[in-house]
Amino acid sequence: MSYRVYETPALVVSRWPYGEANFRHLLYTRDLGRIYATAQAVRKVASKLAPALQVGSRSNVSLVCGKSGWRLVGATAQQNFLLATPLAKQAVIERFLRLLTYLVPDQQVDQELYEIVSAGLEAVAASQSKQEIKASERLLVLRSLVQLGYAPSPEAPELEPFIRGFNYTDEVVTAFIPLASKAVQQINESLKTIQL
Repeated sequence: MSYRVYETPALVVSRWPYGEANFRHLLYTRDLGRIYATAQAVRKVASKLAPALQVGSRSNVSLVCGKSGWRLVGATAQQNFLLATPLAKQAVIERFLRLLTYLVPDQQVDQELYEIVSAGLEAVAASQSKQEIKASERLLVLRSLVQLGYAPSPEAPELEPFIRGFNYTDEVVTAFIPLASKAVQQINESLKTIQL
């Protein structure tokens, strides 16, 4: 019996040992949403998939869906947001990946959210100062919450120009810095609403 192979960009959100040499991965994919997938023999030294399936990686993955769920059959690394990244940026990225596990339901496809998250993680990784790191993180979280339907309250019209799209240029982040504390209030209200 042959299975259809699905190919999609994905972020590796988390992973844990599964069996003797396997890992179970939580992936956030552009075309399939949030899914759990098993990678066979990835804990072995000779595994070709292992580098592309590290937590914090953005990779192109190949998946099949069988009786026991999704299985990873191929992966090519694009970028790892955690490797060779300073600790301050790693903490921000890890915190956002944990938040993503709570916000996004299984297999809910949202390609725009994937692009917001992917570009936002790139912006955090490319940030030069602590102020830019904080602003990029807050913009990423705010945009993600808005895309998921947790819009900021009407008392924050000054945030409107920043909440749509996935542009994290230096100009956008710099213009957002003075509004970062207002964004934190909106983010906290949204998280309180969804009880996180």
